[in-house]
Amino acid sequence: MASSSTPPSRSAGAPAARQARLVALIVGGLFLLLIVAFVAMVFTVRDEARLNAVGPIPPAPGAERGGLVFHGTANIWEVRGRMTLDAERQVSFSFDLIGPTAQPAPATLAFDLSLDMPDHDRAPIPLQHTLAGPGSYVAKAALPEPGRWRLRLQLPEITGLFEFEVDR
Repeated sequence: MASSSTPPSRSAGAPAARQARLVALIVGGLFLLLIVAFVAMVFTVRDEARLNAVGPIPPAPGAERGGLVFHGTANIWEVRGRMTLDAERQVSFSFDLIGPTAQPAPATLAFDLSLDMPDHDRAPIPLQHTLAGPGSYVAKAALPEPGRWRLRLQLPEITGLFEFEVDR
């Protein structure tokens, strides 16, 4: 008697193995992509950090145009500051530089301050700053015209940027 049975298929496990390899390939590819992204971050680190306005300062005597509170991180330094404008467009800055363990910046920390107008070819206005206390600094300047201004806090490794608007 002849039987018409088919031999057992050796490829019954092949689709499952193929799916397992595909899943492993996708997971491995995503892991490799993540590693490449972390390595690429080292080469794309910017040398500028934004200091953001976090609230208004209402007008008061000596600050007739009000001002802004700003905050941000520039490398290891946390920057907490205030910017006020008087009636004659005299801008005043006071800010604290706080280190990673909440210590104030040392009095020997070298940095530069300047003001510029991002949309103009005007030369930057250098600001002289004075130490007002441990890690606390103040600076003042007369702004020659209204418009968009930017404070540049140039630390050794990074520059902190704070932009603000001065009305007429």
